[in-house]
Amino acid sequence: MSQVDEIKRALDIVQVVGETVDLDTRSRTPKANCPFHAERTPSFVLFPDSQSWRCFGSCATGGDVISFIMKRDDVDFREALQSAAKSAGIELDNKESEKRASASPLIEANEIALGYFWTQLRSAAGSDAQEYLSNRGIDMDAARRRDMGLAPSGMDTLTGHLKTSNVSGKAAAGAGLVVQSADGGWRDMFRGRLTIAIRDAEGRVVGFGGRSLDGSEPKYLNTSRTELFDKSRILYGLNWAEKNIRSSRTAVVVEGYMDVIAAHEHGFENVVASMGTAITSDQVSQVANMADTVILSLDSDSAGQEATLNSLETVWGAFGVSGAGAGRRSRLEIKIARLESGKDPDEAIRNSPNEWQDALNNALPLLRWLMDAYVKRFDPKSPAGKSSITEKLYPLIAAVENPYEQDRYLTELAERLEISIEQLRSNASQIRSTQTRRQSQRRTVTRRPDGGIEFTHGGVAASLEEHLISLVLAYPDLSEFATDLEDELFEDIQNRSLFVLWRTSVTIDKLRTSLTPDLEERLDQITGRTLPPADQPNRVADISECVRRLHERHLRLLKSQEERVLQEMATGDEVDQTRGIVDDNALKTNDRLKNLFARQR
Repeated sequence: MSQVDEIKRALDIVQVVGETVDLDTRSRTPKANCPFHAERTPSFVLFPDSQSWRCFGSCATGGDVISFIMKRDDVDFREALQSAAKSAGIELDNKESEKRASASPLIEANEIALGYFWTQLRSAAGSDAQEYLSNRGIDMDAARRRDMGLAPSGMDTLTGHLKTSNVSGKAAAGAGLVVQSADGGWRDMFRGRLTIAIRDAEGRVVGFGGRSLDGSEPKYLNTSRTELFDKSRILYGLNWAEKNIRSSRTAVVVEGYMDVIAAHEHGFENVVASMGTAITSDQVSQVANMADTVILSLDSDSAGQEATLNSLETVWGAFGVSGAGAGRRSRLEIKIARLESGKDPDEAIRNSPNEWQDALNNALPLLRWLMDAYVKRFDPKSPAGKSSITEKLYPLIAAVENPYEQDRYLTELAERLEISIEQLRSNASQIRSTQTRRQSQRRTVTRRPDGGIEFTHGGVAASLEEHLISLVLAYPDLSEFATDLEDELFEDIQNRSLFVLWRTSVTIDKLRTSLTPDLEERLDQITGRTLPPADQPNRVADISECVRRLHERHLRLLKSQEERVLQEMATGDEVDQTRGIVDDNALKTNDRLKNLFARQR
């Protein structure tokens, strides 16, 4: 049981509301004048059996005991939960401060390691590393600015230094600085390598990259995943580049540490790196609120890899389409820059900066680059190739908002496939129908005994509310379908609070900063689900169905509450006036249900 459930179970909504509201408790559904708006006739009703409340008057809202405290005290979920916990005599877990506290020794260990690596680089033992850096155009001043160093070749040289610096073995291992050997002892993670400290956006040293100096593999070695470090979610150099990205509204993403270092040392100060991995949506989201344009500069030897193409599809799906409404951002334009000479950005920046600047100036829009890539990958003259290219590209083109731009891409794709636009649309429709049938076989919708709805993907059940949240978190381009939803459509207070916070958060990382431990655990559960593969039209259909079912569920709940209140009302002038308010609401609810079903047909 979560702490939220524990707190709600320990509290009685009638008692909590009764502390500040003059309740009429003569019936099984206590009533009162609504405390949230001025009125003479009671429209505020409690339902003790479900521990919920509803205003049938101008507020037209309801919820549970925590949502009542939030509205009564005008506080957020965190503060309301703290207040409810105090009333219930329950001490809240403070996992957030615990996480901060547990991270501090790891950061301290990394800082000590950085100082040690720098000392080694400056010493006689660092002569080979210094020569390597000199050949790459990096002097010792630049090496110091960019947090570079040397990990000696010994098995436990850093380990010994950490011990003498009073760094615990737990902190050293937790930071990924040491690893356990087969004999149970501890040895250095980095040995005989040039080291490059990796800082997060806040400037904290969260890990290291190590570059081989003797040709041994792997050429680059990163800190293993730790509490602080996950390379799929960090952009190297963002701590240096953020200011320039914000001012220029453009971020350039390269693949390697040396690319970033060369760029910043030569005045290109809006450059960050994905650290050798295919770009991820989490990494793009790091700069999505800082920039209008993201230029990806890919090394010539990786552009054709399957992982790179799949990653770029994901990036397009998540950021290539604009949203609208509260908390939404304008469209993020994503481009691809290629160096025709085949040089890496590092080499081009050092030897021919004009070539690098030209590559950035002539960067292709992502969709056009993907079109080139898939036409090269699949045979556009064969039926199988035409089908594969259409399956990959048509959903992305269909997601383009500007109709003229969309028509231009469709025309170009049809020409490359040597078919008419009509035939292209027909083929795409057939492919989409096949994908929809496959997806429907994987997904079922069931009703729980309590009236709730569950979506099942591959045997894993997800509530309707959580499925919608997982969709908007995974695909930010779907936000326009959800941001105008009324909060109270989410019956679960944790889901409701996550939804409200999501609307004002640009990224998942930003969202996490405002979460209680219970909400963070719920977020982890939601983001940990694997959504079935789907193109843009199917994603839109999925979230539209979620929204429709949320509305239907909410209206049916309203109807049941209205019927119950009407059945329990006694006679009397004041009660008759309340009956009139509820009757009016019931008529409106019926009309809303009719309209909902009419739109469904």
